[in-house]
Amino acid sequence: MAFPLALANLEAKVLDACAREEEWPAQIAAGIYAGVDYAIAHPEVAETLASDGAPGSDTLRRYESVVGRLAGFLRVKAPADQRLPGATDEALVAGMVGLVGDHLRIGRLDRLEELRPELVLLTLLPYLGFSEAKRWADRGPAKRPA
Repeated sequence: MAFPLALANLEAKVLDACAREEEWPAQIAAGIYAGVDYAIAHPEVAETLASDGAPGSDTLRRYESVVGRLAGFLRVKAPADQRLPGATDEALVAGMVGLVGDHLRIGRLDRLEELRPELVLLTLLPYLGFSEAKRWADRGPAKRPA
């Protein structure tokens, strides 16, 4: 799968999940669950998003593109008045991308699924504080009819 298509598919899954929720913390949580679920269903996506050509050819550019695009979703959803300084969104997303990628590379898809609430907690923590972020993390994704 080519890089632009892999990124577009990932983004579509994240945005679709976010659109089904009303409150911004639920949108963030749904987006994280959808992104991780997409990675679990398509483990080859981590390699495609990281590199589509010769090793090192443009891996950094691709990584920065993925992190930048996903951080943009977070930046749009989370209230600006509750946000820490600018690099926070990129740092949060880069941490998630790294954890998901590591789990995919070592074949720990079972643990990756269990990691989703922890990723929600870590992402919402700088905006909501521990108790409220934990509440959203424990809630899980909204149950919607198929």
